[in-house]
Amino acid sequence: MPLLHHLFFITIYCGLALIAVLFGPSYIPDLQTGGAMLLGLWIFLAGVVLHEIITRRGNDEDTTAKLETIHHNQAVLRDRISWTRREIKGMAEAFEAAGQSSKLSEEQNIINDALSEVNLLKTLMPRLTDPFLGLFDDEERSQFEAPEKKEAVQQKRQIVKSDFLDDFRNERSMRARQKTEATKEEVSVLSDLSETEVLSIVRRSLRDDRIDMFLQPVVALPQRKRKFYECFSRLRTSNGQIIEPGQYVSIATRAGLITAIDNMLLFRCVQIIRKIIRSGEDVSFFVNLSSHTLKDQDFFDDFVDFVRGNIEIAPHLIIEVAQDEFLNLKASELLSLERLMAHGCRLSLDRMRTLDMDLKALAAGRVRFLKLEGWLFSENSNKTKKFLNDLRSLPIELVVEKIETEDALVQVLDQDVAYGQGYLFGEPRPAKP
Repeated sequence: MPLLHHLFFITIYCGLALIAVLFGPSYIPDLQTGGAMLLGLWIFLAGVVLHEIITRRGNDEDTTAKLETIHHNQAVLRDRISWTRREIKGMAEAFEAAGQSSKLSEEQNIINDALSEVNLLKTLMPRLTDPFLGLFDDEERSQFEAPEKKEAVQQKRQIVKSDFLDDFRNERSMRARQKTEATKEEVSVLSDLSETEVLSIVRRSLRDDRIDMFLQPVVALPQRKRKFYECFSRLRTSNGQIIEPGQYVSIATRAGLITAIDNMLLFRCVQIIRKIIRSGEDVSFFVNLSSHTLKDQDFFDDFVDFVRGNIEIAPHLIIEVAQDEFLNLKASELLSLERLMAHGCRLSLDRMRTLDMDLKALAAGRVRFLKLEGWLFSENSNKTKKFLNDLRSLPIELVVEKIETEDALVQVLDQDVAYGQGYLFGEPRPAKP
């Protein structure tokens, strides 16, 4: 019930009670002052009880209406999930039939690849169609249609679209092309969004398949030759603008949506790896997974089975976990990572906060990359020297992140670091699978 209605009812029975107290003895001769006060109290209490009954009845009606809406949405969602599962099953059967009739080995491999990706996508469906995500809520779509179409947004920087394989094959032509294509297709970055607006964009991006993968190069030093790429997710709005992880990761995590985003990023990375395998290129990809995804045992089991059946993917896939989250993983979650590493994937730790770590234990735990920022080197020269000396005797490579200037690069090169990453070598740019 609206607040004005409550105030209206309160005013009525309080006014009646006051009238009974003030004017009751004047119009009812036998009614004394004490009796008038009792009469006013009785009217007040009767009004309160009546107000409570009316309010409760209205709340019950609202609750009933909401439950009916939820049941309706649940039925619609169940029908859509059933339809999607039937479609995926039909696709899988078609691929299998085509695979059995194929005579060319190359075509057979392509069909098997597509079939395995369909099966992997099938495991994603329960997560992407969770009724609690509100992915099919038409009311929410209309409610937040306006925020995504705001024109008063801040354009932070321009990003040029390209095929990363072309960049990898010919870095010089890529640099020349960056200068000439600065006026081509650009992507504006949204900022200053409220939490409600960001959450709406996250849900709609999942619903409408608008999770894009951006790639940033990791180069070998001092040659600056591109050796790896790190995968980042970006959410795209209906009008082509994007929001970056710093805006939505914490919100998506609280809403329970970060696992679905990680799953889709991992799936898109698999598609890219398929492409580089067919082209014969030698490049691997860092894919950052949150602790929530690592704790999703069902999906992780499915993904381990997928890698086991597509073993050629494993050498190109580097699973990246934040140091704090890695140290807080349970034994069962570490075992899942161990199973994935046993098939040929590699493990990287990023967001390092200190050089004080048991490097031998990390190496024994199949950690093969450490990512840290250059400022850690300047804290204690003796500690830095010992850290680098210990690292050279272990199968762990060091990547220094956020190198943005030539001066910063010089400081890194003085430490004989193997790999570097940062805007100096290239910004994250959209990848086309």
